[in-house]
Amino acid sequence: MGLRPAATFVAIRVALWLGAAATLIWAPAPSRRLIGDAYGSLSDVLFRSLSQWDARWFLQIAMHGYEEVPQAAAFFPVYPAVVHGVAWLTGSLLVAGVLVSLVSGAVGAWVLAEIARPLLGARGAQDVVLYLALYPVAFVFTSLYSEGLFLALAAGSFLAGMRGRPLLAGVLGGFATGTRLIGLALLPALAILLWRGRDARALTRLAPLLLLPAAVGLYALYLDHAVGDPWAFTSAQADWNRETSPLGPIAGIKDAVLSAGRGARNLLDMPAGGPANAQRVGLWNLSHLALLGVAFWLTWVAWKRLGAAFGAYSAATLAVVLSAPAEGFPLVSLPRFLLVDFPLFLALASLTLERPRWRDAVLVAFAAIGAVAAAAFARGIWIA
Repeated sequence: MGLRPAATFVAIRVALWLGAAATLIWAPAPSRRLIGDAYGSLSDVLFRSLSQWDARWFLQIAMHGYEEVPQAAAFFPVYPAVVHGVAWLTGSLLVAGVLVSLVSGAVGAWVLAEIARPLLGARGAQDVVLYLALYPVAFVFTSLYSEGLFLALAAGSFLAGMRGRPLLAGVLGGFATGTRLIGLALLPALAILLWRGRDARALTRLAPLLLLPAAVGLYALYLDHAVGDPWAFTSAQADWNRETSPLGPIAGIKDAVLSAGRGARNLLDMPAGGPANAQRVGLWNLSHLALLGVAFWLTWVAWKRLGAAFGAYSAATLAVVLSAPAEGFPLVSLPRFLLVDFPLFLALASLTLERPRWRDAVLVAFAAIGAVAAAAFARGIWIA
């Protein structure tokens, strides 16, 4: 396959990126937030088009670090540090951030094809790349968001574990955890992949996995120096109405079910003047609970069809996400969190490999929803 998976990914994402930017020229949205600068009016429209919402936090961290706004600590440092470095070449933090996301996403697509090929064959690997590239919230791969870099590092760590290279798996996993806390979800999967026998040598193979929690520890030490609070990355979650529950993922599931129930009642009690905020939030909660159900199902498929390591990573990812539900909207940002849960894409490809009609239906649905979501996100509408 060579670089074909990366080229396919880039072609799809750039086409949808240009389409989203064109909507801003066709129908300007003057009230949307303008984040960062490129090289002039036209390039500003292009590079700002999908850099909305959390992009401002990453831009601010890349510019000033964490000292000025402590709640920025919720966003881990590897991505903004890479953006800051690349900006020396591009002359623009905005351009650097978008290019890092796009190139990293392409690398992630190539790695996923490498993971998928021995399991699903060449056609299955191609489908995995298409599902990833067309996933409805994959517009973050052309934005100042960290998903692209995290995917490349996490999938690279997983591939290294599959190929029996513990040091590389640990190093890449450490950098992934330094990009997103959810990188810790790699630990059980990598332990399954690298465990060989029951002697001391087997334990030695697992030693590089200590780099994953070490990345969190190093970040905590830095925050203690920079803002005086080593656990600022957890306390900052309160600004997004998130709180880690002692019940772990059970709390997230319970809150999601209860919120979806309230949402159904609100939708049935539609005001005469049309839907209001209660109905909008109700639809969000219902749709996100349905998506969570699909994620649980695909996690089981990944475990049964692809192996315990794939199921373990996906299950651990869901456990981390569900352990800190948001008040009123417990599963907020779930579609984006699932974007880096790559075993789900492999599981989906395994299900549609011999079902071409299912495959085509999924691709058409992803492309249609993704185009609408990208255009809406470009106009400053919250999507994920």
